[in-house]
Amino acid sequence: MEDSVFTKIIKRELPGEIVYEDDVVVGILNIFPNIEGEMMVIPKEQVAYFADLDDETYAHLMSVVKRMAKVLDVTFNTLRTCVVIEGFDVPHIHVRLYPVQTGRLELKHSPQATPEELRTVGDKIRSHLS
Repeated sequence: MEDSVFTKIIKRELPGEIVYEDDVVVGILNIFPNIEGEMMVIPKEQVAYFADLDDETYAHLMSVVKRMAKVLDVTFNTLRTCVVIEGFDVPHIHVRLYPVQTGRLELKHSPQATPEELRTVGDKIRSHLS
């Protein structure tokens, strides 16, 4: 199987604003953010369908998703953070987190963020990691 764009970011073959990393998963910002602070938590192992993850990896992934949602809540003063599991456009499971400040998740197609914009948002998020 060819490496996904996420695997290439994890291997540092492509740039990406990594805000969280451990031995099992990474958390990166979306380069085309629909909402400020939108990020993805991605297993390092390239698996296309979440139900194919082993139970330990799935549990760890969702534990980090929960932790990062709480960090986004604090960072962006959200009503709550919306969580969506994906793996279609890129055949590598990723959990998108959308920090929502209103009662609606309103996604807009945004232009590509600059590395500086991503770094600024990443720094805001990292400042709330403990």
